[in-house]
Amino acid sequence: MPSVNWIQYELEPLLSSPWYASMFFNLNEFRTRSFDRRNKQPEDQAYTPASVALQTARAIVDHKMLVDPIEVGELAGPVELYRAHDGGSTSKSSAGTLGRCWFSRELMENLWISTAGMDGRNRESQFVRLMRACNLVLFEWNAMTQIACMSVPAGCRVAIVAGQGNWRAMMPKGISRDGAPLKKSFTRQLSRMSTEPTLQYVVPIFNPSWAEPVTEDKPTWPLRS
Repeated sequence: MPSVNWIQYELEPLLSSPWYASMFFNLNEFRTRSFDRRNKQPEDQAYTPASVALQTARAIVDHKMLVDPIEVGELAGPVELYRAHDGGSTSKSSAGTLGRCWFSRELMENLWISTAGMDGRNRESQFVRLMRACNLVLFEWNAMTQIACMSVPAGCRVAIVAGQGNWRAMMPKGISRDGAPLKKSFTRQLSRMSTEPTLQYVVPIFNPSWAEPVTEDKPTWPLRS
């Protein structure tokens, strides 16, 4: 995996573009204390391209989010990205609506099509299991009870760090050193995970108005449209 410095070096110039100025204004205007604590951002300091690039790079490296090759770039609209979340209901650190990690509409479509032979709740349950397995998401991180879509409009763009998910992210800290046996419930989770993780997008900043829930009462669920 590239170093924190490399990811920051590649990402900061993108975020310094005037295109992202309004996003940084909104981020600083509506930030909360819990958001600052999660990002280890001093309350008396503004979020900047440098600070967000560094926080994103540290999160990717410290949590072993992605494996090489990693690409830093931009996605141009129109494009849809998706994420499953639980609204922070699992724990204080569990997945909220506007998290960093997203995946493509193409993956969402393929997962849904792959369950076409099933009906009703069975199909929905299998779809969520596949989504969890492909993206290497442990239950304690994210109960995956809800789906959100980020729809980047035509003429707009969003910075991303892209790469395949990393199995090492799921392993408990110190597992290689102490040799302690893994809990059976944990090994069962690991056994259900994909051996070929899918492409994921870490999105450091975006316009919150682009994100909206995809509710089950929509005829197009789990897709936005």
